[in-house]
Amino acid sequence: MRPMKMNINRGSHLPLLIKLMSITDGPVLELGTGIYSTSYLHWECFRTKRKLVSYEGHPDYFHWLKACSNDYHEVHFVEDWDSIDLSGPWSIAFIDHAPAERREYEIRRLLHADYIVAHDTENSQARKYGYHRILRLFRYRFKLGTRPATSDFSNKFNVRNFNYG
Repeated sequence: MRPMKMNINRGSHLPLLIKLMSITDGPVLELGTGIYSTSYLHWECFRTKRKLVSYEGHPDYFHWLKACSNDYHEVHFVEDWDSIDLSGPWSIAFIDHAPAERREYEIRRLLHADYIVAHDTENSQARKYGYHRILRLFRYRFKLGTRPATSDFSNKFNVRNFNYG
């Protein structure tokens, strides 16, 4: 099994996820799993009896994650990102999956989500992830200036002035 990357900065998306989990109560989608996001979302959804659906395309991460499956947490292995059904109502859709160039496509498929949280949105990564091509699709956008940066997108709720502290 490939070792997971352990670095406290890799959890830079947690302030946004924690904030959004505190103000929403619907289903949560996670595209790409990891030590920080999956652990937090798994236990918070368990505690609040919310549906969490996680998709992972890397066999080593999926092997670790499949033990998390329970009544509130669905875990799926992805071989073809185009084949997964993202149509459900999502309060939060967290985007942090590989390959990097897929992220903009999944975001386009999730315009109906209340909030989309995307990791690695610093300007230096624009070409790699393609986030700059989806910005115009959202009425509201907020970028948390962490490293790596994390952004929140919504067409339903104003995220520009959120207090993430």
